[in-house]
Amino acid sequence: MRKEQKSPDRIIRVGGKEFQLYNYYDESLKEELLNLPDFHERPEYTREGRPFALAVQESCEYGRDDNDKNNPDPGDCGGCAFFRREGTPGDAIGICTCDELKREQRD
Repeated sequence: MRKEQKSPDRIIRVGGKEFQLYNYYDESLKEELLNLPDFHERPEYTREGRPFALAVQESCEYGRDDNDKNNPDPGDCGGCAFFRREGTPGDAIGICTCDELKREQRD
């Protein structure tokens, strides 16, 4: 008997890519969480060479918060001026538009 394929719990479309995400149960927290890609371990890029990023990942050295002139460190990518989402404002995955992190295009 074949096990049925579970439908994704969330689909995020950004940068010409579709991320099909599934929930998992975290025993230590006793709740279901969304299983997000690990872009540090396995970086992914748009066709234009822009890196995909998670809103919750720690901001890099180039991160910038344009809304807080007293503290320009955004803390995470979701608060960075370079982070772009294409779907809803709360999407967990976006694209980093910082030119410092852009990868050279490959044929």
